[in-house]
Amino acid sequence: MNRIGLAAAAACAILASAARPSARLLNQTAPVVIGHYHLNVTNIEAHKKFWVDTLGGTPRTFGRDKIDVIEFPDVYIFLRAQRPTGPTRGTAFDHIGFAVPDVPALTAKVVAAGYQLTYGREPAPGQEAAAAAGTAAPYGRFAYLLGPDGIKVELVTNDQKDAPPITHHHVHFINKQYVEMQQWYMKAFDATLRPGQTDFFIGADLPGVGYSLNFFRWEGDPNFRMVGTAGRVLDHVGFEVRNLPEFCRKLETKGIALTAPYQKDPALADIGTARLTDPWGVSIELTEGLRGL
Repeated sequence: MNRIGLAAAAACAILASAARPSARLLNQTAPVVIGHYHLNVTNIEAHKKFWVDTLGGTPRTFGRDKIDVIEFPDVYIFLRAQRPTGPTRGTAFDHIGFAVPDVPALTAKVVAAGYQLTYGREPAPGQEAAAAAGTAAPYGRFAYLLGPDGIKVELVTNDQKDAPPITHHHVHFINKQYVEMQQWYMKAFDATLRPGQTDFFIGADLPGVGYSLNFFRWEGDPNFRMVGTAGRVLDHVGFEVRNLPEFCRKLETKGIALTAPYQKDPALADIGTARLTDPWGVSIELTEGLRGL
């Protein structure tokens, strides 16, 4: 994101008079949380229909540049009007996960609004995809769907008492080297291995957050070559970090290089940012300051 991107949007958000505290980043203590996703979109209004009218996010327009952001409890979706070079499929980023009290009801609303259901795991060549919705531990019912420009979303069941209509739940990657990818994210973000690994799935939990990072094995064409996320509909995933300068120094000691160094500008509400790219082409932005909005 350029200078008038995420940091500028965050700066303007602080000045906005119609703040909605219910849509803030809820976890105020964990050292690292998933804070935002940045999308390149063909049509802003088409995405608002999906994220706001259908899924229930809150639209915001920040500053004189009218930067469009959709707020959900625990995550921000930033929209940039730029035709994407492709959908999420074809990259090592598979989908964004949300939790809702009634997956069947929201899924019916999604279909009625004209959006398609899709599969969870990539089907093996010559085989049919697994059912798009069903029942599986530990969440009960779930569904996968495609939004505008091919952005993929999963809905899982939130069975907690008085659960909100929707909240961010997890980020899900896909890779032939899904175990190696999980290990890289554990190394980079000090996450821990989640019990329950299978021959196609492994998870990692961010400290102080729990269930947050999922990884599928790519089961499609073995000759398929994935591309990076930069320029696609899901351009990058953002992690909100406490003490970002120190976190960046630790990344370097781990042998993980930044693609853009840490910077902080008082003119941008003191939002700190840095960038890196994982070994499989997923672009990552690190921020410090979104939790203060």
